[in-house]
Parts: sequence; C-alpha cells; structure tokens
Amino acid sequence: MPRLFIAVEVPPARAARLLATLPPAHGVRPAAPEQVHLTLHFLGECNVPGAALEAALDSIRAPAFLLQAAGTGRFRSGQGSVLWAGLAPGPGLDALRALHADVGQALAGAAGITPERRRFHPHLTLARCKPSVPESVLRAWLDTHRTLASEPWHVQRLVLFESRLGPQGPQHLVRQAWPLTQAGPTPGC
Repeated sequence: MPRLFIAVEVPPARAARLLATLPPAHGVRPAAPEQVHLTLHFLGECNVPGAALEAALDSIRAPAFLLQAAGTGRFRSGQGSVLWAGLAPGPGLDALRALHADVGQALAGAAGITPERRRFHPHLTLARCKPSVPESVLRAWLDTHRTLASEPWHVQRLVLFESRLGPQGPQHLVRQAWPLTQAGPTPGC
C-alpha cells in the first residue's frame, strides 16, 4: 500500500537557501532541496481508491498565494530532533490554513478519510538529527536563525505525493497535482 500525503511545494532554490543555514555537524541529515515541502494532510498507508482521492481534490477551488519562511524551531523525539522553518504570518499563511481546511473537508466528504486530529502546525522540515548531535549545536542554530526569513514564493498547485522509504531517507514522488486558481485583475485597477 502506498504512503500518501497532500502538500504544497517549495521551489528547490528557496529550499537550498534555507538548507544552507544548517549546522555542518555529524548526525545532521539535511533534506534534499527538491524534497522540501509543506504537508497539509498526511494520509499514511492509504487504500482509498485513486478515483475517490482524485474526486476529492478535483473539488478544491482555492486561489494561488504567496508564502514566506520565517523563524525556526525543532521537534524532539527519542530518535533525535527535527529542525524546521516556520512561516511568516499574513495573507499567505491565512490562505494556507484555509487550503488545509478545504482539503480536509474534501477528503472527509468525497473520499471518506478522517482528517488527523492533531493541530495543524505548518512548517518546512529542513533536517533530521540523530540523538548524538550535541545540544549546544542545535541550540546555537536555533538562536542564530530565530529570525530566519526567505524570499516569498508562489504556491501554485496542490500535490498528492507518494513517500517511498529507503536507506537514504524518504523519496517523495508526485502522483498527481492540481493547479490553484490564478487571481484575476482587480476591478478598478
């Protein structure tokens, strides 16, 4: 059964600039620039028929929008830490939250998938760190990049990814994509 998730993409050039900030410590495994994305809904090992998923995502009518990375953080677990970049508040983040809600409703309605109950915490995973990475290295990166900011980028499509786990880490493959609508001219301009 394929492992699936729905996300929006980050241009690899933007991702590469964010990844360049990571500490060069042994045990810090950066994501590949082309693998950096922003997960809206993780479906996991999914046996929902492709037609039901396609129908759910075909129903999404959302405008394209701008996002900007801002700030950093980490998630801790027994297997180490995940270093991430957050998102700047504003209209882009509001549009992302609305897209997350719309996709969740569409999945529940057309595909019968119950959305995750966890609170949506939009972030860009930059690296996975082994427990052996010194705490001082992680704290120094967090302190140094607390005000990290990227150039904005256009989010122009919604993507269904398949995640294939391998010895070099997961590979995220585009299964299908749906364009977001382009904003028309503003009346009176």
